[in-house]
Amino acid sequence: MKKVLFFLVLMMNCVVAQGQLLWRITGGNCYKPSYLFGTIHLETSNYIDSVAGLPEAIASVDAIYGEVVRDEMLSKSTMSKVLKESLAPADSTIDRLLTPEEYRLVDSVVRSYMMGLIGLDRLNKLKPMAIVMQLEAMQMAKYFPDLKSLADGGLDLAVQSRGSELGKYVGGFETVEQQIAIAYGSTLEEQARDLVDMCAKDKDFGDYNKQLCDLYHSQDLKALERLLLDPERGMGVEGLERLSYSRNRKWMDKIVATLPIQSMLIVVGAAHLMGEGGLIELLRSRGYVVEAVDAP
Repeated sequence: MKKVLFFLVLMMNCVVAQGQLLWRITGGNCYKPSYLFGTIHLETSNYIDSVAGLPEAIASVDAIYGEVVRDEMLSKSTMSKVLKESLAPADSTIDRLLTPEEYRLVDSVVRSYMMGLIGLDRLNKLKPMAIVMQLEAMQMAKYFPDLKSLADGGLDLAVQSRGSELGKYVGGFETVEQQIAIAYGSTLEEQARDLVDMCAKDKDFGDYNKQLCDLYHSQDLKALERLLLDPERGMGVEGLERLSYSRNRKWMDKIVATLPIQSMLIVVGAAHLMGEGGLIELLRSRGYVVEAVDAP
């Protein structure tokens, strides 16, 4: 389940500085220096000024590009699409997808977070992935009670907002529909297995994600990559390919088409930066110079 969990949030309320999270792109056919910033999706606008060089990068570029455009992500129509997608077909409700033993396990975890007031029967019409997302939010609240409010949409979208306020063009690499398809892209049976696996490992959630936070905090992308590729605890090679690398290759078409005509700040989850299939190495393979931005 950590395979799905990491995609949904990389992720905690951590304190990060400069270095391997903010990168400068030069060389090749760059119009002028561009930047690449790896995020944790659950941080907020307050964090922008804590990252050395990030406010200056936002101010210097012509455009901000995120995984999806902020206004589209926060629109009422998007909420309606997500709600519609979260509902399971009548013949594939949770009680039909899980064995009696699996149902009892998931029900016990749901009740543990809801103080026994709500059980799995109240979520029966939701797809397993929708329940995964709800459980994850409750896990975050339990294990990370100091997590900041996400009223501004999180760090990714907050950077877009800062750029928009400065008159920058804001664009996205994917549409909301594409992101929904990624989240719900596996079969209901696969989603059910992930849900059961998540509940079986519920007690490991805090330790695992705190370790992710520590590695993000230390800006050790190599160590973070090793943890993610761990087949038992992380996403594994297949998960990283499906949720990160395959998307990076598609994004590169827009990136290399934009760099010669606009300077850009690319703001995406940190998992999209690391490894041979990460944006850093993909850009270097195209002849660009990609260097970490160090603190003064």
